[in-house]
Amino acid sequence: MTPHHGRILLLGILLLLFIWPLGVQAKGLNLAEIPFRFTIGDSKDYAGPTYDDSGWAEYPILLSGGWAERGAGLDDRNFWQRVTFDGSALADISSPALHIGVLQAGNIFYLNGVEFARVAMLDPPYAGLVSDNNMPLPRTFAFPPNLLNLQGENVLAIRSTRNGLENTFLSGPIEIIEEVDALKKSNARTAFFILYNSLSVFVLVLAFFITFGIWLVARKDTGIHWLLIAFVVLLPVCLLNSSAAAYLEWKFPPALFPFFVLNLSSYVLVPVIEFSAIHLRVRIRWYTRMLQVSILALPFIPDGTADFLFPISRADTLIWSMLSALTFLQISIWAIRGALHRDSRAYPVIVGAAVIWISTTMSLLGLEDWALRTTGSGFGAVTVPIFLLSLTWAGIQPLFEAKARLAEAQSEVLRAQEHERRRVAYDIHDGVGQWLSTIKLNLQMLQGQHRGTSAESGFSEVVGHVDAAISDTRRIAHDLSPAMIEKKGLAAAIRSHADIIRHRSRLTVSVDVDDSITFAPTVQGHLYRIFQEALQNAVRHGKATAIDIRLAQEKKKYCLEIKDNGIGFDSTVQSDGLGLKSMRQRTELVGAHLDVISSPASGTTLRVTSRN
Repeated sequence: MTPHHGRILLLGILLLLFIWPLGVQAKGLNLAEIPFRFTIGDSKDYAGPTYDDSGWAEYPILLSGGWAERGAGLDDRNFWQRVTFDGSALADISSPALHIGVLQAGNIFYLNGVEFARVAMLDPPYAGLVSDNNMPLPRTFAFPPNLLNLQGENVLAIRSTRNGLENTFLSGPIEIIEEVDALKKSNARTAFFILYNSLSVFVLVLAFFITFGIWLVARKDTGIHWLLIAFVVLLPVCLLNSSAAAYLEWKFPPALFPFFVLNLSSYVLVPVIEFSAIHLRVRIRWYTRMLQVSILALPFIPDGTADFLFPISRADTLIWSMLSALTFLQISIWAIRGALHRDSRAYPVIVGAAVIWISTTMSLLGLEDWALRTTGSGFGAVTVPIFLLSLTWAGIQPLFEAKARLAEAQSEVLRAQEHERRRVAYDIHDGVGQWLSTIKLNLQMLQGQHRGTSAESGFSEVVGHVDAAISDTRRIAHDLSPAMIEKKGLAAAIRSHADIIRHRSRLTVSVDVDDSITFAPTVQGHLYRIFQEALQNAVRHGKATAIDIRLAQEKKKYCLEIKDNGIGFDSTVQSDGLGLKSMRQRTELVGAHLDVISSPASGTTLRVTSRN
């Protein structure tokens, strides 16, 4: 088993430990299986056990925001639910406790007309009757003594307050079980929700830091600063709205919470539009500008139904939903147009927008409740980070494009250099070399004519000089464009050049090359130039007396290594030498990695290793 597989197994075990208690079938009464009666309005009489609720609507499960909104006007803030159950079903439970899932918005629980618990209250007292029971996390409440009728009927009534976002809901169970079992299940579900929420927040924070890094590298003409602003605006919303924040009891004024969640969430759309337009290279028209102005003006829309504790009304929420839909529609149109023109920048944006539209469709189909009950969060906890990650990926693309253009430019320069070297080599060999050979032949003829005279020794000396010039021109032509590499490949060219260095410099040169390795012409050309430069550095600058050359294939990767025993240098210091820069450029172009290992008086090892 690899370490990677071990980490996956450990993560799976941890998740199993979190989730296992959720599946435990505890002894007790599942209230979700009993129909609840529901009404819109507010009266404390609704809590009484003798109150006649026969005229109320009946639903098969507790509490959903969609039900709470049906038939409710903009001024209707409260609704009640009642369920009647037989206490005799709990006779064998020694310490009965009410175990509930995540409840959003304010809820007050009554048993047989007596208030005994509060959860996520928007109205004072925020801390509830029992300290710290105001968090919207899975909760367990032990029933007060003598309040539960174990011999007959009991009435559980719940008064709920709609919050400004209309998302009053219950995620998870509502049941009466043993207190110890309830605590186990509550703690396990809390841990799972925190883990799930924390993962989405972690992805968002990670995307923020990636975006910040991109902004530091390329601050101009990419629009990445707009995406950075979007992250800065959204991060507080996600952090304060996470299960971890609730668990850590981060205090937040209820009157401001809807403002942060709704208005800041809507403000994110403005920089997202700006970034998308710049990235997709489109011009923002007047109607899109009007859309941005409308988003910015949303918190200031006059609303007679809003008050201090209910600052965002249902009308504002509907307007926000419409503006959000128009925003994503505009971005989707821009991205689709770009994709139709084969603009690769559009593809990440399309992926992100598609995720948003899919989650919206699933919500309209009523699947949001499933997500809430399963994870404690809506689809937005997943789709928003994915959308912003797609924009982050889009923001990275210009850097990749610039890097590709730079690599292409470098490759073009090196190709031009090789072409010019080959031309000069041919000119030297076929031009200067031929002229020198002709001069040598004529001098030898004159030497023969003056044999036995005093001029013979002079002609002989000149012929020797011409021979040396011919050898130098051949060496220069070979260095500029080695014919060996084109005819017999890289391994043969390395051996040939090593022989030349060995005879020319009187060095000990060891060569160990694998002839079976084949390279593309461009790759072997670049590797040969790296090899030439490394040998030249070892001879001229390193003052080496011995050089080891190795070309081998290791685990489907080739490795070219040149090692000398010269004076070395400090490889940790940035070098401005053209030779090393040229070798790094060529290494990048062939998709390899260059390692230079050296220190003063310890020689130098240069290693080129392919990435695949």
